[in-house]
Amino acid sequence: MTHVRLKSLVRHVVEKSDGDSHPFVGLEEIESATGHLLVENLPLKAASDSLRHRPGDVLFSKLRPYLAKTYLPTSPGTGTGELLVLRPGPEIDSRFLSYVTRSAPWLDWATSTAYGTKMPRTSWELVGNYPTWLPPLEEQRRISDFLASETDRIHELQNRYRHLTALAHERARAVIDAALSRSSGEALVPVSATCKAIVDCVNKTAPTVDGETPYRMIRTSNIRNGEVDLTNTFSVEHSTFVEWNRRGAPRIGDILFTREAPLGQAGILRTDAPVFLGQRIMLYRADEKVMRNDLLLYNFLGSHMEKQLRLLGAGSLHEHMRVGDGLKLRVHCPPRAHQDALVQQIDADRGQCLRLVHLANRQSALLAERRQALITAAVTGQFDVSTASGRNVTDGV
Repeated sequence: MTHVRLKSLVRHVVEKSDGDSHPFVGLEEIESATGHLLVENLPLKAASDSLRHRPGDVLFSKLRPYLAKTYLPTSPGTGTGELLVLRPGPEIDSRFLSYVTRSAPWLDWATSTAYGTKMPRTSWELVGNYPTWLPPLEEQRRISDFLASETDRIHELQNRYRHLTALAHERARAVIDAALSRSSGEALVPVSATCKAIVDCVNKTAPTVDGETPYRMIRTSNIRNGEVDLTNTFSVEHSTFVEWNRRGAPRIGDILFTREAPLGQAGILRTDAPVFLGQRIMLYRADEKVMRNDLLLYNFLGSHMEKQLRLLGAGSLHEHMRVGDGLKLRVHCPPRAHQDALVQQIDADRGQCLRLVHLANRQSALLAERRQALITAAVTGQFDVSTASGRNVTDGV
C-alpha cells in the first residue's frame, strides 16, 4: 500500500483577492464534518486580504482543525485567510482529497500539530507532511463516488432528525403555553413582582486564563433550551471570580436569561460550582413565596415571552434588550397553591418531548460517527468500495 507525503501531491495556494466583490467563504458558513455550507448563497465581500480559490481546490480550516471544516468549491471565489487553499496535482482527485481532510487520521494529525491554546491553528508546513494513502486515480474516483452516495444518505437522515427535533421543541413550548394559559388566563404580572432579585452583569469582557481553574464564566452560548451547560466555559483567576461576584453570586435555582444575540435564551442553574456571569446575561431569582423558580423558567420559555421580546427589539439594528426592559417583562403567575401541580404537569408532558429530542440527537450523533468511520475506512484502503456497502462496512460503530 503506497503512502505519499501530501505536499508532494498538493500545492498550497496563497493568492490575494483583487479587492473586488466576490462570493466569500467564511468559517461560519462551513458546516463541521459534512463538507456542506450552512447557507444557500454565499455573501459577496470585497476584501484585499481574502484568499482566492477556484473549482477543484479544497478548502480546510487551519483554525481549530478539530472542527473538521472542509469545503470543495464549485465556482471561483474568495475566502478567509484562516482557510488553507489546497490545489490537487495530477496524481490526486480533488474529491478524494476533500474526503482525506475529513478522515480521522488527518484530523488527528492536524490537531496534534496545532499550536496555541485558546485559538489553536495548524499550518501548511505542518500538515503538508501528512502521509496519505494514494491509490490509482480510477480507484480514487470510485471511492469518491461511493462516499458521495453514502454520506449524502447520512446527511439526509440527519436533516430528518433535525426536523424531528425542531417539531419536538415546538411541541414542548406548546405544552408550556397551554398550561400557563389555563392556570392564569391571559393575566400577566411584571416579573419584578415575582422575584427577590434581578441582576444584570457588568458589560465588559472578563480576563480568562490558559489551563483549568475551578472558577468558570458562563457565557450566552452556555444557555439553551432551559438548561445551563457548563461543559464549555472559560477559566478565570480567583481574584476575577471574587470581583465579578460582588453584585451577587449565582445560586442553584437562579434563572439566567440572555439579553443580546442570541436574545431570549433561558436556563436554570443546577449547580453550586463557583461560577459567574459573562456579559449580556440577566439573573432572575424567584421569590419562592410568590413563584416557583422552575415555573418562572417556564414563563421565559413560553411564546408570550418571545412576543414581548420581539416588540422590544422592533426597529433595532441587532437583537438586544435593555436592562430596564428586563424589569418590565410580564409573566403568568397563578396562585402559589396551584403551582406545584402545574409544574408537575408541565414536567411530565414536556419531558416526553425532551426524551424524543434526546433520542433524535443520539441517532444523529451515531450517524455522524458512522460517516467519519466510513470516510476513514475508505480513504485509508481498509475495504474495497467496488464490493462494499456503507450499510455494513462500519458495523459496530
